[in-house]
Amino acid sequence: MRLLSNLASFQPNAITSSSVVGMSMGTMQDACGDLFRRAAVVALCRAAANYQPASTTDAAKLRSTVTQLLDAEILVAGNQGEDNTFNALRSLRSAVVQDLQTRAAGLPGTMVVNFPTSMPAPVMGQRLYSDPTRADELVTESGAPHPAFLPPGFTVLSS
Repeated sequence: MRLLSNLASFQPNAITSSSVVGMSMGTMQDACGDLFRRAAVVALCRAAANYQPASTTDAAKLRSTVTQLLDAEILVAGNQGEDNTFNALRSLRSAVVQDLQTRAAGLPGTMVVNFPTSMPAPVMGQRLYSDPTRADELVTESGAPHPAFLPPGFTVLSS
């Protein structure tokens, strides 16, 4: 997702020549830039459709990222008078938003936990969820280098 987001922000280099050939090169570079960005945005939308968010917060962050990139490309297409592309990207944006909202509806929210000291993941799993088997999930969410030493505060799933 991160790689596609970077590709969706691609801008070709500025043209340094004002000759006829240089201007033609600029036109071609701009057209290629549009093509590359749009291909990356569409691939990002496909990846978002296959991605399973862990929480409503995760889904909202993904929706925000994808829609910001789509909005930028919708603006470019609209400014260039490319009505078919503009309408197709608007439809894609609507579908992405609807899909992520629908899938996020059944997901748990997140909450910030703060404990006075660091503790092992199974202990924190027992305290938070009454389920020590969720220790691996807590290690992943906290980014801790070792399951025996979770940080005292981080964001976890609410259920």
